[in-house]
Amino acid sequence: MVWVKFFFFVLQMCLSSTNIHFDYDGHYSKSGDDYEWIPTDARLYAISFWTSSLNEIMYSLLKERICRKMRIYPFTKRLNLGYISLVVEPKRQSYILDDEDVFVYLTSVDKEQRRSILHVEDIQELEIVQITEQLSRVEK
Repeated sequence: MVWVKFFFFVLQMCLSSTNIHFDYDGHYSKSGDDYEWIPTDARLYAISFWTSSLNEIMYSLLKERICRKMRIYPFTKRLNLGYISLVVEPKRQSYILDDEDVFVYLTSVDKEQRRSILHVEDIQELEIVQITEQLSRVEK
């Protein structure tokens, strides 16, 4: 029992929790010079990552965890990830397109160490189309 407690103590010393709060489904709207997020759903969702470094939270992993949380199949939805930075004026939307953008999002915090809420735009339902291969024959 002592070893188990020690193991979890060491594990907690090596790993840290990164919590991401997100709004699912909504759109951006321009208001004067600033942009604002208009949510479709009033609920706020959250996911948590236990990692030794923020570099371990990659774009594909972030999208996969959001899909799992929302119980959607990742290959049937096109999702855009974005946020309105707390440290940039005027307030504009920033889209997350790759791993580097994820890192910038995670490390962009205000003076009180707060991070922007992640916005998940549900763009469209993707159709899964069966592709059948057709062989062509050359006749002589």
